[in-house]
This record gives sequence, C-alpha cells and structure tokens, in this order.
Amino acid sequence: MRCTCLLIILLWSQVSIAQSDGYTIQGKLENTKSNKIYFYIADIISETVRIDSTAVKDGVFSFNGNTQTPMKAILFSVPDNNRLDFFIEPGKIKVESKDSLHNATVSAGKLNADFAVLKKITDVIETDLRKYNQAMQAAIAASPEKKQDPEFQKTWDTKRQSSSEQLKKAYLDFTKDNPDNMAAVFAIANVAGQNTDLAVVNPLFQSLSESVRNSALGRVYADKLDRLTKVSIGAPAPEFTQADTAGRAVSLKDFRGKYVLIDFWASWCGPCRAENPNLVKAYEQYKDQNFTVLGISLDKLTAKNAWLNAIKKDGLPWTQVSDLKGWDNQVCKLYGVESVPKNFLVDPDGKIVAKDLRGPELNRKLSEILGGKK
Repeated sequence: MRCTCLLIILLWSQVSIAQSDGYTIQGKLENTKSNKIYFYIADIISETVRIDSTAVKDGVFSFNGNTQTPMKAILFSVPDNNRLDFFIEPGKIKVESKDSLHNATVSAGKLNADFAVLKKITDVIETDLRKYNQAMQAAIAASPEKKQDPEFQKTWDTKRQSSSEQLKKAYLDFTKDNPDNMAAVFAIANVAGQNTDLAVVNPLFQSLSESVRNSALGRVYADKLDRLTKVSIGAPAPEFTQADTAGRAVSLKDFRGKYVLIDFWASWCGPCRAENPNLVKAYEQYKDQNFTVLGISLDKLTAKNAWLNAIKKDGLPWTQVSDLKGWDNQVCKLYGVESVPKNFLVDPDGKIVAKDLRGPELNRKLSEILGGKK
C-alpha cells in the first residue's frame, strides 16, 4: 500500500492564490436531512488539498475562498451521506437541489457545464459501485465473520477493480470523443493516475483543441506534464542542493561518476519504512560497485527528531538530506513527486535510467547494471 499525499497531506499548488480571483459557493437544499456540509478540494491537477465544513441552516450553506485556477472539489453532507463533485471556478457558484446534495445542479462557468457532460457518463459506474459497496457492508453487518472471509474480500476487490477499469475506459473514450470539452483535461488526469505514462498522456493532451489546452485548467496540466517530462527516463536528473542531517550542503552533482538512487521517503510513511530493509540490503551488496543511495525526507521541521530516529532505527548508512518542509520540499516539487515511496536511479553521467524501483525490481535492475562489475 502506498502513502498517497493527495489524500493525506496538504500539498500546495504551484499556482499562487490571488485575492482578486475569489469564489463563493451558495448552496440551497430543499427538503434536506443535511445539517452539515464538508467541503474538500482534492485536485490531482494542481496538486492541492483543502478541507472545510459549515452548518446547514434552513437548507442554506456557503463557502468562499480564492483561487487562480479551477480545482476539482467535493461537497459531502451528513448525516445523509450524499456527495457532489464539481469544479471550483472564480466567481459565484450556485448549488441547488429539491432534495439531496447528490442530485444538486451546479450553476457556474463553462468548466462546470462541460464537467456535467462527463459526470452523466461516470455517475452510472460510480452509482453502481456505491450500491454494491453498501450491499457488501450490509452483508458484513449481518455476518461480521465475512470480513475475514478471503473469498468475500476477493469478490469485493474484483468488483472495485472492474469499476476502476470501467471508469478509466470512460475517461479515455470521453477524451477522444470530446476534444473541445474542458473537462477532458480532468479525464486525461484520471487516465494517467499517479504514475503518468507520458507516452500515452502527451498525445492525448495534444489531441485536445487549442482553446482547451490554453484554458486555465489546461495550462496547469501542461505545466505538470512539462515537469514530469523533465524527470522521465533518459532525461538529465535536475540538479539540487539540500542540507544533510548535520546541516552541511549536499548537491546531486557531488555524486557524479556513480549510480545513485534518489530515494524520496518520510519517517511517517509506513510503506517507505517497510521498503528500507530491502534498500539497505541492496546498498550493502552494491556499495563497492559504484552505487549509492541519496535519501530525501519529506518530514517537517517539527518532525526532525522523528526523521533522525527513523534513520537510526532503520540503519540507513547513506547520505540523507531535507529542507524539512514536508510536501513543500523543493526537490519533491522539482521531481514532481506526488506520493512516497518514490525513487529515481541516476547513472554516472547524471541521466535518469530507471524509477520506482522497489523490492525485487530494484534488485533485478541493479544486478543488470552492476552485477558483473567489480
């Protein structure tokens, strides 16, 4: 299981917030059971997460803020547990419904109008999965032992995987069929997921109309693709300098002439810590064959001791650096890191030759490159 920053930790957008680009969400729900609304921004394009909430009074609620770029958002109501997906755009956004939040209409700019076209397609798949999940949860409530039943869980996982594949295909088909729809940018981002295959995504993005690519959402995603291109396999690894555990400046160029695995991790990341024994084993096996590791921590200043203690506890003998800014780490941004663990293997000439090497994959790659070298 991966530590996914988009759903856990605040990752600030590359786009600055401007006071002149305010938005106001005005909600009106008739005949509602809702007494509280949660507001989430979990935008995979601008890489932004925010959370807010407000009470519902006589069916009325509101939120306001500032944004320079459109961002994907969710409203969630309790205790009736209804959800509405839409986009934040500068200006006034009206959310209205005769009953539940799920059935609400959004009146805003062109992006939300375009997104409504996409939602009609994806809602069918998501509603089916939601009903299936409710049925499975009801089955567990009636028979708690099912929670430990491997076949029961396998059936559930198969359904979730099938729905995920259906959604991906729906997003892909929508992109191909709607090059003039601004929501196609969001569809492409969902096709890409967290491990963006540029060979697939770049042609898709270029197939969109010029007006869509030059829209606010299009420009943000174009910037993201540009950053990812700069850290793709075969590209020169971007140079950086950060302080090590003793405060000494360490630069990537200091490792020129060696294979170096740039390893992004954090003391709080369970999967990172679980992978560390494999990294230590690989380091010990190949450290005398022109190979080393450079750790980059996404811990914060307040967690500096946790970072240092994790290094000691996990027995990590290689150089560790960090600016202790968490997900705001400058190297994290430079390399387009959206989740950890994440790594990049750089060759002696400073080029990226592989990435996301973990477990047996790391051992196979190092054996391939260094196995015969002494």
